[in-house]
Amino acid sequence: MTEQQVVEQPEESVPATAPEPAPRWYSRWSEVPWRLASKSQMARADLPREPAGPVRGYVAGRDYRDKEMEVALYDVAESRPTKATGVQLASAEARRSASVRVCTDCAAQCQLPLQERQGRYLCAMCWRIAMVVDTQIELRERRAENAAWARGLFEAAPLAVTWVELVAAEPTSSGRKRPPLAARVHVVDENGKRVADVLVRLAGPRTKGAPAEAVAPEAGAAKLTKAFAGRRRVVWGPLRTVRERLAELGHPVEVAAPAPGASAARYLRSRWPNDVASRYAQWRGELDPATGELRTPWPPGTADRLWLCLKRMAETPDAGRPGDSERRRKEAGERPYGGPVGAYDVRVAVTGPAGAGERLAELLAAQEAVLPASVVGPVPSREVPGAVVTYMAGRGEVLVPAPADGDVVREG
Repeated sequence: MTEQQVVEQPEESVPATAPEPAPRWYSRWSEVPWRLASKSQMARADLPREPAGPVRGYVAGRDYRDKEMEVALYDVAESRPTKATGVQLASAEARRSASVRVCTDCAAQCQLPLQERQGRYLCAMCWRIAMVVDTQIELRERRAENAAWARGLFEAAPLAVTWVELVAAEPTSSGRKRPPLAARVHVVDENGKRVADVLVRLAGPRTKGAPAEAVAPEAGAAKLTKAFAGRRRVVWGPLRTVRERLAELGHPVEVAAPAPGASAARYLRSRWPNDVASRYAQWRGELDPATGELRTPWPPGTADRLWLCLKRMAETPDAGRPGDSERRRKEAGERPYGGPVGAYDVRVAVTGPAGAGERLAELLAAQEAVLPASVVGPVPSREVPGAVVTYMAGRGEVLVPAPADGDVVREG
């Protein structure tokens, strides 16, 4: 009997599948990308869908009892249409009266029901625009407040306009922060002239790493006490840390009271902090176009530059009215941006309650006084709280009465 050799064939390797990514967590709905939606959002869409895949994320929310909860989010690409037919959806839409899906401002035909805001139902973009406009209005009011605050500073002279920077120490091997090694304190008076520029050591003589040119804590404390004597402080930077470190080393700094609203973070209103750096950012009032949030401006860098910023704040006129560029173009006889050509050469702005501008536009359009396609808005009024503005283009010979000499006056 011959022996037969049996050769075992190796089993085919099964390719390993990549693990499913962990669901991502979002702290607010504005952070949730458009491709993700909750089960209830899919059900409330005008073309409803239902999840067919795993949970891809969670967003913080509240239930009907106003208790905190996490709302599961699903990928719309992994969902499927519900069993409702087009005829059934059309019949349901005819019976439905509570849900509004057409944006009041831009007429977008939205998939999800819209929320009401000050009498208007806005899509996500128009809602964001309205929020940005509200922030701009608040910043304009806040700019006037900060200008008055800055003028009050110079009326409270003598001042010590102070800029503080710390020299940080290397952290420990475990990552724990060490106290700062030194600090540069730059002080100018109310005229921008230098009062002191001190690099003071904030560590003991045996601590390594401090700048060699830094003066001893005793000498630095004496110079700072002299610089601040009889002057009201306007501080940008961690002066409190400098004073605390010098006090721990046995050399306290004697200072006068800070200028009103110039010390660290007290709040006149919950939204706008009152420290100098925050007031400076509010005065500039630049919003990030991507997020609508107030931008943090580049820091002045020195006390004399901080003094210059305060002078500019104090001299700020009451400017920046909404629609100012449009008004100036009209006064110069230029055509408004996007204005129609031809006989419709007058730009009309109607300010009033919601719906007033649209009703007036319908009335004037029936008389061929305005072009229906030119109606824009309404948008929130920056001048009249609670009112809205509607823009339209009209015919000058109809809207603008002719003077006695027969010449027709038109606004560009």
